[in-house]
Amino acid sequence: MTAGDRASRGARQASRDPLSREQIIDAALAFVDERGLDALTMRALAQELGVYPTALYWHVGTKAQLLSAVSARIFEEVALPGAGELPWDAWLAMMARQCRAAIHRHPNLAPIVGSHLVVTTTAIPLVERVIVVLEGAGLAGEELLHVYNSLIGFVLGWVTLELSIEPADAEEGWKDDFARQLRSLDEVAFPALTRNMSLMANNAFMTRWDSGRAKPMDRSFDAALDLLVRGVRASLR
Repeated sequence: MTAGDRASRGARQASRDPLSREQIIDAALAFVDERGLDALTMRALAQELGVYPTALYWHVGTKAQLLSAVSARIFEEVALPGAGELPWDAWLAMMARQCRAAIHRHPNLAPIVGSHLVVTTTAIPLVERVIVVLEGAGLAGEELLHVYNSLIGFVLGWVTLELSIEPADAEEGWKDDFARQLRSLDEVAFPALTRNMSLMANNAFMTRWDSGRAKPMDRSFDAALDLLVRGVRASLR
């Protein structure tokens, strides 16, 4: 960078409001939405904001901490009623659907929402609210822990799989090839799958070629959520 470039950047920084942590997180979210996770670097984001990378590290810490905060920002979009305003099962179902919808609005973040351990406490308010509802349902001790893990693991794991990205290095026409391979499977070797192929083809994990980004798995999600909630309800009885 030349002295002129540095002076120009310094002038831009001096003329703008002081950079804040919230601005950085918002900018990172918009950056990932537009360009994808792989494109996000601290240097690229700093250039987008017209600041030096050190300014980002000062406000948000490492890139891992930034990504954790950006992931948690998704859940700030989830608007839920108070714990006592709905029956516990209706509240949990609403929470699950709204969390999934929020991640669908930012599909490029799906790979880290469910697969990276968080390194900040930004999402703790949601954790607190879920625990309050589970306690209100009568759960305690290890049972509460297991139900909490089942619920959160289901939501985050489901959406991570549902929004899987298509293979970047696949040859053109791979979808048609895969569909043909599925429909030509040996009925003797795979009797159950071939018998149900009209249901399974492009509608089920491991037998689909369209990502949930283009073809959301809404009905299957609702069915799985209903099974989970019914299981919790049965255990309470």
